[in-house]
Amino acid sequence: MTTDYSKQKALIIEDMAEARILQKKMLTDFGFVDIDVAMKAETAIELLKSRRYDVVFSDYNLGNGKDGQQLLEEVRHSELIPNTSSYLMVTAETSIEMVMGAIEYQPDGYITKPFSQALLQRRLQKLIETKIKLYDVNQALDNKDYRAAIKAADEALKTYPYLESKCTRIKGDCYLELKEYDQAIELFSEAMADRKMPWALFGLAKAYFFKDQYDEAEPRFRQLTLDNRFFVNAYDWLAKCLLKQNKKEEAHATLLEAIEKSPKAILRQMELGRLSMEMGNYDVAEGAYRKAVFLGRYSVHNHYSITINHLKTFLGMAENGQLQTKQLDSFQSSVARAQKRFMHQPEAKAQVYQTEIELYLALNDLQRATLSFTAWNKDISSNSALPPPKEFEAACAPLLGIESVGDSNE
Repeated sequence: MTTDYSKQKALIIEDMAEARILQKKMLTDFGFVDIDVAMKAETAIELLKSRRYDVVFSDYNLGNGKDGQQLLEEVRHSELIPNTSSYLMVTAETSIEMVMGAIEYQPDGYITKPFSQALLQRRLQKLIETKIKLYDVNQALDNKDYRAAIKAADEALKTYPYLESKCTRIKGDCYLELKEYDQAIELFSEAMADRKMPWALFGLAKAYFFKDQYDEAEPRFRQLTLDNRFFVNAYDWLAKCLLKQNKKEEAHATLLEAIEKSPKAILRQMELGRLSMEMGNYDVAEGAYRKAVFLGRYSVHNHYSITINHLKTFLGMAENGQLQTKQLDSFQSSVARAQKRFMHQPEAKAQVYQTEIELYLALNDLQRATLSFTAWNKDISSNSALPPPKEFEAACAPLLGIESVGDSNE
């Protein structure tokens, strides 16, 4: 098959001018005519919202702002690139942390710098040819018509039997989406009988999980972590499975192991923080939420609740008599940053104030708690913070000798 690149629309996302020029020249030499260029992730997102591209080349390092992983994370989450398009991650980075982080959001391909024009052409040709052969399948997936995707995959197999593995995987995932778990189990089991494929074992384990058959799902997820130590999603699902069986300690250990392999996944850090808080392991929770706050700066999953949960880890330490001086200093620094960051978010500012006051009350530091109440009241007056919940106000005001928040500045 010879691809007519002149009919393909391409987007290059690269912050280095020399690399942009080189990549554009390569694509032009291949026959591309319609090529857009973005120097940073935010520009790329705007382009992806307004145009449909057949091929996207994204560098991992994009200067200040979102990096390539966070861009791919948003692209997948917001469905800015269809299944019919190809997404190729381009990078000079080779660290395990970076590679694992990028792979988790499933680019269609991955190529490391420096690369030759011939290598890029071979890689690109294979990607685009597969997309063309499975166009009807991917179009159905874009439309979330999973029944049509299964039918299209069966049709594609008649013409391209060597795509059996890819088509079978797509069909199995469609059965999971349709909640037809018995069909998924049958299909994935047949695939496993021919060859021990990690994706088939993963699909089989998920099907059992969704059927609430955790005794069947757990050993399969666990086998994946043993056979494929970089199959990090299997660790997440194993942790979910363990939690369903109330095996919190094992789930906690599993998440820690996953984060050691791929620490840049914000949702995984948040889940570790949540579970650690639930178990009273505030030191681990603080570290996990601190990392999540850092990752959240440019993540599509960013929300002020991550910062609030981070502050609450210090509150947990204070309530259990575990808060050290250096941790109190960290808490106060985090509060100051949060108040500045949430300057125009009244609900967020209110929750920061509430957590701050609760911590000072836990330390029996009424002076600082009163000062925080006073500051909160001023922000309420200027409409930059919401008032406290009635229950919180009723519980705290008497301790501070204040009849209501409105009296705190008198």
